[in-house]
Amino acid sequence: MLLVGVGDLVVMRPLAHVRRRPPDSLLHVLDGADLAVGNLEVPLTDVDDPQRADIVLRGDPALVADVAGLGVHAVSVANNHCGDHGWAALRGMADELERAGVRPLGIGQDERDAFAPAVLRRGDVDVALVTATCVGPEPYLAAPDRPGMAGVRVATAYETDHARLAWEPGTPPLVRTAAWTEDEARLLDSVAHAYGAADLVVAVMHWGVSWADRPAGYQRALGRRLVEAGAGVVLGCHSHTVQGVESHGGAPIFHGLGSFVFGYDGPLAARMSRDAAIALVDVSGAGRVTGARLVLGRLDAAGEPVRAHPERAALLAEIVARNSAGWSALSRLEGDTLHVALR
Repeated sequence: MLLVGVGDLVVMRPLAHVRRRPPDSLLHVLDGADLAVGNLEVPLTDVDDPQRADIVLRGDPALVADVAGLGVHAVSVANNHCGDHGWAALRGMADELERAGVRPLGIGQDERDAFAPAVLRRGDVDVALVTATCVGPEPYLAAPDRPGMAGVRVATAYETDHARLAWEPGTPPLVRTAAWTEDEARLLDSVAHAYGAADLVVAVMHWGVSWADRPAGYQRALGRRLVEAGAGVVLGCHSHTVQGVESHGGAPIFHGLGSFVFGYDGPLAARMSRDAAIALVDVSGAGRVTGARLVLGRLDAAGEPVRAHPERAALLAEIVARNSAGWSALSRLEGDTLHVALR
C-alpha cells in the first residue's frame, strides 16, 4: 500500500484544483494513495465564538466538501486553530468531516478518547493513526473531565550563550525544550497499544515552531521515542516549512511537510513559506515500511499545491539538507523527489 502525508490545510476559500486540476497540481500525487493524511488547520463552522484574542481562523462549513475533494482520507484536527470557536464548533466540524468520508483525528470527549488510535483498514493492512498536538492554547486540550484535543505540553527554557555573545552582539539564547513527562507517556502508551493491535502505526504530530526551518529539540527526541514505542511512520506539521526527514529504527520521521493549502490572507501571510511537500511511504502487506520519498512542491498564487520547477526543487533540497546536516536521512534528489535512506 501507499501511505501519503501532506502538511497544513489552511482551507478558507473554495479550492480551484478541486474543481479543475491543472496538469502540475500536486493533487494528482494523492490519486495513487491508499491512505492520505493531512492536518486541517481551520475550523469550518457557522459558530462564531472566538476563544482567543490574537489570530482567530474560521471558514465556511461548505468547505468540508473541498477538504474531501483534495483526496485526503483522514485529517488531524488537533492543532492551534481548530479550537478557535470552541468545542461545539470543533465537534460539529468533525461530524461533518465523517459524513464527507474524511476521518477526523486527535479529539475526543475526554483525554483518553482523544488519544485513542483511529484504525483504518487498507487492503490487508490495518493502519492505526495516533494523533497529538504540541502547539496550542491549553483550554483546547482534552482533560480527564473535559472534551478537546490530544495534547502534549512542552516546557521551554532559555540559556544565554555568554561566550558567543561576548564577540557577536545580538546572539539569540539557546532554547531547550522537553515534552512534559506525563503527556509524553500518555502518547507513547497509545502508540504502544496500537502497535499490538495494528499492522502499522502512524503518529500524526502537530509540533514545532512557526516559520522555523529546523525542528525544535523536543521534536527530534519525541520523534525517536514514538518510533521506539512502535510507530512505523511519523508525519509532522505546523511550522509551514519543509523540515528534514530522519530515519530511526527503519522508520521515517517527517518533521515538517510545509503547507499543502494556504488560504489565509491576514497580516502574517507574507511571512509564510510557499514551500510544500508530500511524504510517500511504501508499506508491505505485513505493514512493514519498505521505502519513503519526499516530493517537493510550491504553492501557486491562490495558495494551492503545484509541482516545483527543477531549479526550485534543487534549491529547496539544498536548504532542507543544510538545515538537517548531521542527522538527515535524505539521500538523493531525482527530479522533484527526495529519496529517504531508511536505516
